[in-house]
Amino acid sequence: MQSKRSAWGVIFLVALFILQGASQLAFNNEPIQTEITENNGIEWVSFELKDGVYHDAVGTYDNSTTKESREVIANTILGTFTEFGLELSRPISAEFLQPREDLRVALIDSDINLKEARARINDLDGLVIREYLSPSGLVVQGTQTALEQLSMLENIASIQNVPVALIIEPNLLDVLLLQGSEQSLLGERVRLEGWRGEHGLEQTVSLSDGISEVKQDLLEVVNWSITDEIKWDSGRFEGDLTTSNIIELASQPALKLLRFNPAFQVHNNNAGSHMKSNSMQIYFTTDLDGSGQTVAVADSGLDEDHGDFGSRVVANNAVINDGATSDRWSGHGTHVSCTVLGDGNRGGYSGVAPAADLYFQAMENDNTGNFQSPSLNSLLNSAYSAGARTHTNSWGNSGGFGQYSSDSQDVDDRANYYDRYYSGAEGLTILFAAGNDGPDSDTITPPATAKNAVTVGMHQNRYQGSPDSIMQGSSRGPLDDGRIKPDILAPGGYVRSCRAQEAADTGGASWSSTWYLEYTGTSMATPNAAGAAAMIREYLEEIALRQSPQGALVKALLILGAEDIGTRNIPNNNEGWGRVNLRNSLAPPDGQGVWVDDRSLLSATGNSKSYTFDIDSAGDQFKAVLAWSDEYASTWSSTQLVTDLNLEITDPNGQTYLGNDFANGRSTTGGNADSLNNVEVVLIDSAIIGTWTVEVIDANHGGSRSQPFSLAVMGHGINDLKPDLVMIESGYSIDIAIPSVGQQTELICMLENTGNIRSDPFDVTLEVNGVELNSQSMELSGGADRELVWSWTPQTSGENTVSFIIDKAGEIVETLETNNRLDVIVNVSEPGVAISSLQQTYVLQDAKQTSTTWQISLQNTGLLPTNASIGYSTILSVNNGSEMDWYVGLSGSDYSLEGMESTDLTVTVLHQESPLPGTYQITLIGQDLDNSISEQYYLELSVGEIPDIEVVTDYDIVPVHPIEPTSVPIYLFNTGNTEIAYDLQVQSPNGWDANFIQDFTPSQFATSPLVAANDFTTLEMVIDPPSVVPNSGYQTLLTLSVTSKTTPAVNWLIEVPIEVEAVKSVQVRSDTSVINLQPDSQLVMVFTVENKGNLPVKLSPTFILPQGIQVISSTGVIDLAVGGSEIYLTTLQLSSSAKSGEAKVHFDNGSDRFTWSEYLDVQIYPKPSLSFEKVIYPDGQEYSATFYGSGSHPAGAELQFIWTLTNDADVQWQPVVSSVSDPKLSVACGSLETIGYQESTQLTCNVLTSSESLPFSEPSFTLEFAGAGTDYSEQFSLYIGGYEEVSWSGLSSNNFTEGEVKEVQILVTNTGTLPFNYVASFDSNKDWKVEVIGDGIIDLEVGESKTLRFTVKPTSSGLSDLGIQFAGMDDSAANNYRFTANALERPSEDTALGNPATQIGIILAVILLVVIIGLVILKPSNRQQVAPPMMPFIQPQSVTSQPKPPMANLSPPPIKTAPTSQVVTPAPICWNCRKQIEGKVVGCPQCGARYHAESTDGCDINSVQNCLSCQSPSSTFVSE
Repeated sequence: MQSKRSAWGVIFLVALFILQGASQLAFNNEPIQTEITENNGIEWVSFELKDGVYHDAVGTYDNSTTKESREVIANTILGTFTEFGLELSRPISAEFLQPREDLRVALIDSDINLKEARARINDLDGLVIREYLSPSGLVVQGTQTALEQLSMLENIASIQNVPVALIIEPNLLDVLLLQGSEQSLLGERVRLEGWRGEHGLEQTVSLSDGISEVKQDLLEVVNWSITDEIKWDSGRFEGDLTTSNIIELASQPALKLLRFNPAFQVHNNNAGSHMKSNSMQIYFTTDLDGSGQTVAVADSGLDEDHGDFGSRVVANNAVINDGATSDRWSGHGTHVSCTVLGDGNRGGYSGVAPAADLYFQAMENDNTGNFQSPSLNSLLNSAYSAGARTHTNSWGNSGGFGQYSSDSQDVDDRANYYDRYYSGAEGLTILFAAGNDGPDSDTITPPATAKNAVTVGMHQNRYQGSPDSIMQGSSRGPLDDGRIKPDILAPGGYVRSCRAQEAADTGGASWSSTWYLEYTGTSMATPNAAGAAAMIREYLEEIALRQSPQGALVKALLILGAEDIGTRNIPNNNEGWGRVNLRNSLAPPDGQGVWVDDRSLLSATGNSKSYTFDIDSAGDQFKAVLAWSDEYASTWSSTQLVTDLNLEITDPNGQTYLGNDFANGRSTTGGNADSLNNVEVVLIDSAIIGTWTVEVIDANHGGSRSQPFSLAVMGHGINDLKPDLVMIESGYSIDIAIPSVGQQTELICMLENTGNIRSDPFDVTLEVNGVELNSQSMELSGGADRELVWSWTPQTSGENTVSFIIDKAGEIVETLETNNRLDVIVNVSEPGVAISSLQQTYVLQDAKQTSTTWQISLQNTGLLPTNASIGYSTILSVNNGSEMDWYVGLSGSDYSLEGMESTDLTVTVLHQESPLPGTYQITLIGQDLDNSISEQYYLELSVGEIPDIEVVTDYDIVPVHPIEPTSVPIYLFNTGNTEIAYDLQVQSPNGWDANFIQDFTPSQFATSPLVAANDFTTLEMVIDPPSVVPNSGYQTLLTLSVTSKTTPAVNWLIEVPIEVEAVKSVQVRSDTSVINLQPDSQLVMVFTVENKGNLPVKLSPTFILPQGIQVISSTGVIDLAVGGSEIYLTTLQLSSSAKSGEAKVHFDNGSDRFTWSEYLDVQIYPKPSLSFEKVIYPDGQEYSATFYGSGSHPAGAELQFIWTLTNDADVQWQPVVSSVSDPKLSVACGSLETIGYQESTQLTCNVLTSSESLPFSEPSFTLEFAGAGTDYSEQFSLYIGGYEEVSWSGLSSNNFTEGEVKEVQILVTNTGTLPFNYVASFDSNKDWKVEVIGDGIIDLEVGESKTLRFTVKPTSSGLSDLGIQFAGMDDSAANNYRFTANALERPSEDTALGNPATQIGIILAVILLVVIIGLVILKPSNRQQVAPPMMPFIQPQSVTSQPKPPMANLSPPPIKTAPTSQVVTPAPICWNCRKQIEGKVVGCPQCGARYHAESTDGCDINSVQNCLSCQSPSSTFVSE
């Protein structure tokens, strides 16, 4: 029953998670209230100032560091890591506590800062820091070697294992607590997620320390663990679970998180007036309407053709792989998008930022209406790449209240990444709906739990109670780690926006028309806040001129203007910091200024930046908001803040206020610094006059990089507004359009202050051509303009630059410093003529050119008509002053010109080819004939180094070799006008390779020395033919590229013809090995003969060979066509006297000979032979006739064998002998001396035979001889002999009665090594009658026992010696048995034992006899060598003895007699396992065979059904 209850529990819990996956529209079903008012009016605010602008970031850095005060623990969602291990705070199945081999938690000692600890760990190869576990834990992944090195680092307090349970999300861990849960999860939709790296998501883990590595692609895990998979992003996979081995899955290095597939649900017009966005749209000179901003909306779908979007939809993308973007179900996405930026074209319900562009991401499955969950990382990246800098999301998880998930991580990671302004990022504001699960606390779900998101709750938008009442359904905080959420409220109750025309499920609407409907929910509040965020960003970029503001700055400004709802109690878990009020954020109504900084960062614990503000008016609010996009936290950590920044504000009296230390909705004192939130606020209701200090402090730098932050400050006297003095271009005028030199002229300019405040006094300066002529001082109110009049008398004709400059010294701080100057070009006239040319100097470059022409212009420089003429005077060489006799021609000479009129004409000079380098000046004279004014103008002909060449070879067509390189001299003639060097490059025909040789180095490139004019230099060129031999007479072209080393350079391409010569060439090669050749052998030589020339050849081979080598066969003459090849075979005979030496083969073609030669290496190896001399037995007996000596070899003895070793080869040999033998032998041979040709030496080897060698066995050994290349061996086999022996035991009786027959039994055992078959006989020294019962034949196998039965009839009383012998057996003491018997007298009829004295004597005699008999029976066999018993040959019916092997002079080894005081009884042998029995014994009563009484290792006595000796049933066995 218990297992059934557990199974039903699993089914219920899994079903619950499946139901959680069903997407639904989470509109808040608030009751519809009676409409009382609908405030569509705009709160118009009039200001004297035009533009509000922000100062650049100022402040003072303090880069000192402090030691971090933190406990050396690491808090996780499972419990706390301490130096003693993991203290659990929740139940976990024990098997999920087993460690991940590639992960460790390093607890960092508090005497080192985390930043320094990170640096030390990062210096280790094969490691990467994966997670930060507050306050002192770093999760490290690495190889085993690297993790061992990690444990040896200083300042590591302890290293703890990471249980696989941390890889599994808590909801899934809850399921795994149940019995059988792993199987029940099969088929469940899950997510497999990889790690994050420095640049984002990672799919592959690749770590190496040079010795070992950890390397895995998450796709490998996906392939065996899930099916029907979807890849949402790099390292993000969704699919159906196919494995029940969750522990193995969670142990994979590439896997960071295993989770249920997240199920998302969506969270629903007076919004503009409540947020004061309407009043801010036209407050500034530039309208704030979202123009220039792109807002990304991720939602169900979009009715793009609604009409309220115009042409502002920049993209409409399906992000869940269904290809559809329509809004067919509730119309949620269309409603949300219009709330952000609809223009009200269909009926007046416009969005917050009606001019913004829309980038839409459709997440709803059109077939089911369910939201699907792509990778948030991918959603945010693609939106940013498309230009969106605001991303709004009116949806969230359907579970996981208060939890920090990997989706939350995505939001934090991307927000942090895009706020790194120092890397060129432009900031991204990410908004998420808090959810509609209120009014209970802890009802906010991921991803709205992200630190860096703007999490939006909702207040009432219309009807009674708006805007200062929170909607009941708005989800509340706090989050699991205690953070404040939501951040802000926005209008979400009864919001009217666009209705998707294709939407079919709009029943949740509380009001509708054709084009609009009314929804309620945080889904509606979030786009309202997103529109406000877009307006803030537009303001920062277009009005404040702050480009690329951080998303954290937009968040800070939203919170800066947020207004507390109801009772003063911010911050709280219902409204966060209050409802959005853009007027407070951008232009506070009480006249305070706003100042921001989002271009500062802190890098280490203890760093800080401080700012000072002079408050000049008392009694109003002073507020500061610090926000930063924190690094993503670990989903394993129980707290999510990574880098803890603190906000501290000190008032003029020295009172300090800490961020988020609030009471009754305002800052108080005496509290503690906030260590949970990444937003900190100080709010003073009534600020005092004086200097306030704002300080941002890095309290605990847990992050891996510097932390940028954003600061927004509001207060009186804060200098957030500046003048902007501008010269108005349209305000310039001059009274004479073209004044003449010396003519007084009046100039007028206009300037305007387009800033927000009156300027300080400043100067306006008049400059002409950079020379200051006059200045005027003034000051100007904001928005005012001024016209200035100036008097100017031109002094220079032509173009004059007149400049009007505001604040030339730069003393006034303005919004823009680049609009303070106006430059105007004024043309000033003067009588006369002017000659000009666009190309006054002509550079001669062509050596062959003989004429040069200029285009010139003759202009009347005056304002009145005049008659003008032009001519030339001389041509001079500027270099030497000589006058040239070149001809000069003009296309005209006399002209009538109107004022400022000009005419074009040409001047042509005829000159020689390649004039000497230098400059030649032609003087032209222009005349104003009416005013008698003349003008000289100079044209110049510049002649530089003019290169020219001629390339010559020794041949009209250069002959080249078809095989070998051809050297060709190249003659380079310089026909230029001066000494010049040239660069050359040769371009070879296809397959050819031509190179210049300079400094003995071939190259396609060459540089000539300086070559004098009309002189030459010689360059060597080598031409290599192609690999395929070209035909004789083949012609082709080389191309020489010649470039002069002049400026400019001149290039020539010159073709050099070449022709292939007729050449014979043969290549002979052989791959036959000619080393280590043996005498008395044959060698087949294989030659490849190839015609490398370009003519056919016929070759006749001849041989020259070393001594003792001759040709015995070969192929004949070889005919080779051009390019042909042939295999040539020859067989060489090496005689016994063959010697090494050089061999040559000549291949002759007429007078042409082609030779192959090679050294033939003939090797001579020793030729050993071995002859037996003698064998010596242990007793010194020698046998030389046969290796077997006496006929056999004894066991357990050392034998000495002697051979003669002879070398029959003509080579010195140092023999090396070794032996290989059977396990029953041990062989040791003596060393050998060097022996020459037909010399011998003696070899002695001692061979020890094992005492356990079986009789008649033939163990062998092999002698192996080496040295000088020989490889020779001989094998020898020994023949082991045997012996016969028996032992006696168990004499049944030795007491008899005179004249009475008594049966006696004794057990005989074969203890020899040979089968036993003899007939027993008996004797008595008193002629007692002894008779055998039966035939008396004892037939025993080795180890076998048998009972001998006989009768004894004493013929007399008293003692008698009885003996038992075996006829024909060795008559040794061991093989005979004698015992003493006693016979009592036959009793008389009166008494059996006689008188008492006689009785006592008999008793004493009996005792004595018993002692004697005991000693006899217990007397041991005097042979110590006992061979193990052999398995007998068993037949079913009878036992037949084996025939005895022939014996040849076998004598047993010497017998050593045991001391008489020592009794040696060998342990019996078990007939089943053939091993000695230690312990209890059972025996067969029929044949005496012994067995183990109990089964042991290797002996299963229970399997024995019959005696293996006599086949008697085992049931008859008796114990001994």
